[in-house]
Amino acid sequence: MKRILVFAGLTAVLCGCSSNSSLLNKNEVKPCAMTPLLLHVPYASLDADAQQARIVEEMRALGLALKAYKSDHKGQLPPSLTTLVTEEYIPVSALISCADPSCGKEGGVPDKYAEWGQAMETDEAGSSYLYEFSGVECKWEWQSYLGGNPSAADMDTNKDGLITWAEVKSWHMAHGDSTQQPKSGPYPANCFPVVRCYWYQYPDAYTPEATARVVLSLAADLETVFISQAWWEKDPGK
Repeated sequence: MKRILVFAGLTAVLCGCSSNSSLLNKNEVKPCAMTPLLLHVPYASLDADAQQARIVEEMRALGLALKAYKSDHKGQLPPSLTTLVTEEYIPVSALISCADPSCGKEGGVPDKYAEWGQAMETDEAGSSYLYEFSGVECKWEWQSYLGGNPSAADMDTNKDGLITWAEVKSWHMAHGDSTQQPKSGPYPANCFPVVRCYWYQYPDAYTPEATARVVLSLAADLETVFISQAWWEKDPGK
């Protein structure tokens, strides 16, 4: 029954339910109701505000499904977004952003943005989103970047010999990173990304420096959607 309610909730979100997040995030994109008529208008035909609103609602729908999964799995996030499909929390189509002309073939980061170095090992077949809490091996150099000077033993919380994105990002959220000055510290749940959409404003958003604020992210509270640079930690507005 709970999963049936998730599908019903997805419909409600896409029709413009409002967020009840009470935390302050100045980069938050405020929910904007999408009428059923606009939901059927091709993404490319929408104006900039409506395009953003469409993606925000898609991401908030994923947040609803992630909340339901956590409720059923003792507070744990899934190892992949496609797990939400295989366990019937969402339909396959929910992982394809309306902004993604590749229909999920290029994964969470457009091929054109490869120079940004944004975690392509987390790509999932048939998904338009980058999932920060993926169960795949984390390959970037986290030891010199994360707060708290973690060791490999600290990071490998389940002691299976594999340090995953989920493990690294859980530490990251709890301890911060070197971009925080003068001292690193925990990030609020409404400011730390879990799911990210790089397809917003594609392909015009690309710049080699990756400084444009063109990535939309679903935060760890699973309600807030905010906008930032590709490297969200370095965004001056965070």
